[in-house]
Amino acid sequence: MIDRTQGIAVDASHSTKNKMTEYRGVDLRTGKELFREKLGNQTINIGEFLAIVEAVKEIYETGYKPAVIFSDSMVAINWFINRKTSSGKRNSRLMKAECYLRLMDEKIKDIKVIHWNNDKWGEIPADFHRKGNGTPIL
Repeated sequence: MIDRTQGIAVDASHSTKNKMTEYRGVDLRTGKELFREKLGNQTINIGEFLAIVEAVKEIYETGYKPAVIFSDSMVAINWFINRKTSSGKRNSRLMKAECYLRLMDEKIKDIKVIHWNNDKWGEIPADFHRKGNGTPIL
């Protein structure tokens, strides 16, 4: 049984209107935002992947327990598993993230990244509550 009340939930958002991609991570126990980053005009998949990598760093650097990350992006999870993206957009953040994962492979091998099933469990707690054009839903 998966305990969805502990770990780090990550999500990304992209506004086509503002040409801005951002991601964030939320502690599932407390609801506290652990990190948030604006990336400029990237893609959702890039944002989702970088959010996972940021959560990995949070777990490794702070000793956060449990070492579990939830993401609703299967693309980003697969990129994490492969330690490489298949994005056509190449930029320094992606390259650094891929290098970090490969360099730290042995030290981060026990960190679990689990798919958050939005259909069964509702929106992931790190969701930005924006749909379509990147504007918040009120």
